[in-house]
Amino acid sequence: MRHLPAVYRLVVAALLGAQLFFAAVAAQKVFPKEVAALPRGEPRRTLAADLVGQMLGPLDAATLVGSALCVGLAVLLWRSGAGSLRAALPPLLVALCAAASAYGTTPAIQAMRAAGTTGEPRFGMLHGLSSGLLVLEMLLLLWAALRPL
Repeated sequence: MRHLPAVYRLVVAALLGAQLFFAAVAAQKVFPKEVAALPRGEPRRTLAADLVGQMLGPLDAATLVGSALCVGLAVLLWRSGAGSLRAALPPLLVALCAAASAYGTTPAIQAMRAAGTTGEPRFGMLHGLSSGLLVLEMLLLLWAALRPL
């Protein structure tokens, strides 16, 4: 039981690192400003958007699994008297955000891309929501990493 807090923090840090890498490195390298400035339907822009979209599925899946693990660890720590049940709240909220992305926002974006309707305002709203969910997940993971167990 004494290693559970370290495992909790390690999983939280890994999730946060993966999301930071995706947002700050992977998405920026695959979809740089020069590619984003290309007209819709241009093959390089389409390929870049496809690649970024394909990275979201595994990221959301890892976030769901890692968050579930952290919730479980927080419950074990609480039951052993070594932690607070409140430690389960940030990863639980992260999992809800990842589920909203995986089962709502990302499929809706992909459907609009397949239908060729990315020029509609709804697409921009969904893209903003997707970005917002990712930022919220990172903030919640930072909270989980810094708060006492």
